[in-house]
Amino acid sequence: MQKSLFCHYCVLILFLFNSYLVQAEEALSSQRELFKQAHQAWLTQQLDTFQQLSSKLSNYPIAHYLRYLYLKSRFDQESAVTIQTFLQQYQDSPITQQLRTEWLSFLGKKGRWKIFLANYQPQSNIVLQCYYLQAKIKSKQLLTQKNLAQALQIWLVGYSQPMVCDPVFTYLYEQKWLTEELHWQRIRLAMQRDNSSLAKHLAKHLPKPDQDLVKLWQKMKKQPAKTLETFKQSDAPLSREILLYGLKRLARKNVEAAYDYWIIYQPQYAFTTQDRTEFITYLALQGVDQPLTKTTKWLALIDKTEWPEEIIRIQLQQALRVQNWPAVLKLIRNLSKIDQNTLFWQYWQARALEQTRQLAVAEQLFERISQQREYYSFMAAGRLGKSYQFQSQPLSKNQVIQQHLLTQPGFIRARELYLVGLLDYARGEWQAASAQLSQEELIQAALLAYQWQWYHQAITTLNKANVTDDLKVRFPLAYYQSILRYAVAFELKPAWVYAITWQESAFQEDARSKTGALGLMQLLPATVAKINTKYQISPLKPEALFIPDLNIQLGTAYLHELLNQFGNNHLLVTAAYQAGPRRVKQWLTQYSCVPADVWVELIPVKETREYLQQVMSHTIIFEKQLAISALELLEPMLLDEIYTDQCINQE
Repeated sequence: MQKSLFCHYCVLILFLFNSYLVQAEEALSSQRELFKQAHQAWLTQQLDTFQQLSSKLSNYPIAHYLRYLYLKSRFDQESAVTIQTFLQQYQDSPITQQLRTEWLSFLGKKGRWKIFLANYQPQSNIVLQCYYLQAKIKSKQLLTQKNLAQALQIWLVGYSQPMVCDPVFTYLYEQKWLTEELHWQRIRLAMQRDNSSLAKHLAKHLPKPDQDLVKLWQKMKKQPAKTLETFKQSDAPLSREILLYGLKRLARKNVEAAYDYWIIYQPQYAFTTQDRTEFITYLALQGVDQPLTKTTKWLALIDKTEWPEEIIRIQLQQALRVQNWPAVLKLIRNLSKIDQNTLFWQYWQARALEQTRQLAVAEQLFERISQQREYYSFMAAGRLGKSYQFQSQPLSKNQVIQQHLLTQPGFIRARELYLVGLLDYARGEWQAASAQLSQEELIQAALLAYQWQWYHQAITTLNKANVTDDLKVRFPLAYYQSILRYAVAFELKPAWVYAITWQESAFQEDARSKTGALGLMQLLPATVAKINTKYQISPLKPEALFIPDLNIQLGTAYLHELLNQFGNNHLLVTAAYQAGPRRVKQWLTQYSCVPADVWVELIPVKETREYLQQVMSHTIIFEKQLAISALELLEPMLLDEIYTDQCINQE
């Protein structure tokens, strides 16, 4: 009886809570529209309308974002008290830190040091750190040991710092804190970055003999071969450092010449074992296109246990390039047992066994590694002609946890910002709100984001929870209508378009790369201009690439163009989409007439190689997601043969 009453009580509480949520959602919906209107008024600088609409949103969870926009544009007009009040009132919102950072930058530029110091909090931004130290110096405040350590840390880098740091560095010089030893440390850091102009500037503070050594170092940068030919410095740590620098500089252009000079100088100078290992390793990495016998000769000079993973991969690539399968097996036998048991090495061991006609053992190995949801597992399944294994495990909804999350101010603000289209601010709130969540709470947060169709946040939150087996949430069929429409229009495989979009942005609409690529499919404005010229889609500004439908239309049009350019070869097009057509044509010339899986492994750029592998395997996963029924047969991985006229001539 008591249990029955308790259950009824739980149902009643749940009913009341859901009723509350419905009413709250109705109220938020009307406020959301007012917010959008106010934000649009702000963007068009209709300030009277902006103020009028903003005044009606005092209870809306993200109304202070409008206030933030207003204040950040009026630092020179608003009082410090007004801004301090905002910072105090909304201190639990991430936008507060952003306003503080922007305000401090304004105060620093204006030299308003007293207000700056009163409102400064520790910052990661170097400019603000320098403003802070400058403020203390200008205000005649004594720098503490912690302040001095901070100033030295800012100074001791291999590149020039912003000009706002110059007064701080002048102070360090005046106080005799910058010793000759510190100057040499910074010169080393500068030369490691090939920043000889900074090294030259720093050398002015050193004695004449030291300045001559810096000049010698600079000559090594400009003319390594000529400088090595006449190098006659006595054996000393700095001499060895300059010598190794010159040898490495030369190796970038002429590996064999660098090795010849190494043979000359190595007995004359007391290089450490680490020096020898690092140089030979560098030589082998630079000599990736050298014949296998030469790199083997160089690597024989160091212990195999000292070989880094990059060197072992190069050895494999060189063996694969000439399809020397016994050499592949020999290389794998020399690996540790731990390395041998990775999917990567097991796959290539099975391929080598297959090619040396050890078919039964190869099949057993392929069978073992085909059970997972990875690139090499899918490759193994393909070689056996077996079905792919997906190991999908849907996550369960926990209504109690989700309801708790929905009452948290940070998640409320994140959702509202997402729904009004302020995605960057929304991510800031989400990240702050989820920073301390448990794994189960992160899972439920991800399910909420998926329910809101905030697919990028669902994916990144699941990754943070280290949960990867719910394929529906991790590989969602986002923007389904647009992707399907344009894939059909440009005769593309929808699953492939999905895989590229996932790899490019994980469905982040406003994604922006360091190279200037924009939107879901990460398009460069220059690429878009060419596509637009041919298809006359529409004249557009770069920010238009953040419109999902338009971005997908342009991205699929570009894929169509690349397919025409590369003979309908999906492997080459995928690589070209990431690395550019010119580089892929170069690789095609260098590494043609090999099986498709070998060609992928020969790609010298790790980022492109891994990108290609991810897209190929994710295409299979999206094929599964798009399948109408569980019994539908999936197409094989898009490993089109790498075949050119050169191959015909060889035949």
